[in-house]
Amino acid sequence: MRRSNLPAELNRFVGRAAEQSALTALLETSRLVTVVGVGGVGKTRLALRAAAGAQKRYGEGVRIADLAPLRDPDLVAHALVEALGLTDHTPRGPREVLVEHLAERRTLLVVDGFEHLVESCAPLVRELLAHAPGLTVLAVGRRPLRVAGEAVFPLAPMGEADAVALLAERAAEAGAPVVPDAVDLAGKGTGAAPEPGAEAVRELCRRLDGIPLALELAAGRLPLLSVEQMLHRLDDRFRLLTDGERGALPRHQTLRTAIGWSHELCTPEERLLWARLSVFAGPFDLEAVEYVCGSRELPPERVLDHLGGLLAQSLVSREDTPAGPSYRLLDTVAAYGAEWLAALGDTERMRRRHRDWYMGLATWCELEWFSPRQVEVAARTDAALPNLRAALDLCLELQEEAHLAQHLAGTLWFAWVGCGRSPRAGTGWSGRSRWSRGTRRRGSRRCGCWGTWRCSRGTARGRWRRSTSAGSGPVPRGTRWRRRTRRTGWAVSRCSRTICRGPSR
Repeated sequence: MRRSNLPAELNRFVGRAAEQSALTALLETSRLVTVVGVGGVGKTRLALRAAAGAQKRYGEGVRIADLAPLRDPDLVAHALVEALGLTDHTPRGPREVLVEHLAERRTLLVVDGFEHLVESCAPLVRELLAHAPGLTVLAVGRRPLRVAGEAVFPLAPMGEADAVALLAERAAEAGAPVVPDAVDLAGKGTGAAPEPGAEAVRELCRRLDGIPLALELAAGRLPLLSVEQMLHRLDDRFRLLTDGERGALPRHQTLRTAIGWSHELCTPEERLLWARLSVFAGPFDLEAVEYVCGSRELPPERVLDHLGGLLAQSLVSREDTPAGPSYRLLDTVAAYGAEWLAALGDTERMRRRHRDWYMGLATWCELEWFSPRQVEVAARTDAALPNLRAALDLCLELQEEAHLAQHLAGTLWFAWVGCGRSPRAGTGWSGRSRWSRGTRRRGSRRCGCWGTWRCSRGTARGRWRRSTSAGSGPVPRGTRWRRRTRRTGWAVSRCSRTICRGPSR
């Protein structure tokens, strides 16, 4: 019997050097290691690479059991017997055969694609580890086994350099025109300008979240489409990224089926939460999820458990920020959830609840700005900016609610003046809301103009600071900078009085 049944690589393994080293080191200290990650992130390829590099440490070699095609939970033990190449003509069950064979052997067993059979796979793995001290199990799936002694290895999407290198490699294999690779993007290390189109390649890799399956499917389209054309069509990524390798599992042939397989593994409540989480435009915290996504069908007190289920399946990732723990959906995962939310006809209602929460957060932050909690306010505002921008966009889309956009833009004056950002950005926010159609509310217009005035003062002060740092010396009281800020404040105040009075009769 061969010492290993690992399949040979059909193309070059690209990137993941740090992850491979970390996984190999973890196999030296743990007898059960589970590689988890979102669909298409490259779990199996990395696990096989690490197993091949570690097989010299195992006298009986490395064996892989692929459980992905299996549907009957009662056949898991039979699949492991077949993977080990065992034949037994006695009336013993497959568990007994496995335990007897592995008891005195030093073996690395790779169990791939177990996520849909986790209820039957986990007890079997626990039993084998308990009776075979020389056995090491490397499990690969979309969720942990949750067995005692398990070391979970979460696999994140590729970094930018690895993602670009993979896209360039697979595009060349597909016969596409030359795609700038990671060296080209760095200017070939000589200070030279990057290749034309390098920024478009970066953007494509970012929008595909660095997911290897998505990058390989995109590379398969590059003989037909340019990178720029791909970017224009990514709004419908699930229709674009199809035609995977022939012979691969159906769920690995298109991006939709890869993400859809995770959707099938979720409970109905987790699917509903996934759809509702798609309204968030960036990182979000638990309190926001409980308010925005909670309902009679999804009680707020149960949201924590369902969010944990999505986190365990790598559909939601956790980030530690200065504002505290937050969570995030990959763009691809969010796009899939948004399709389901639209199918439920609940998109507008959830966007309004999202807007209401972040308007409340902005109001709280403004009230607490001049308090001992100013550092916390700044951190929460910084983390919430993508979602605040999404809330403003919704207000501007709905003509009857444009006054709320003015209120929100004016409330956030402190974010531009006091949090170290460019005041021009705040002026742009206030300007968009102030001149939008349907804004006739006096208080909201005054609030918007107030925000614009504060941001304009910040812009003028920034120009003055740049002029002094350039060597022009200190500017005395009453000079050009102060006159400019006074004129700006007077003009905006006059504009505010005119707008709040309404048109002359």
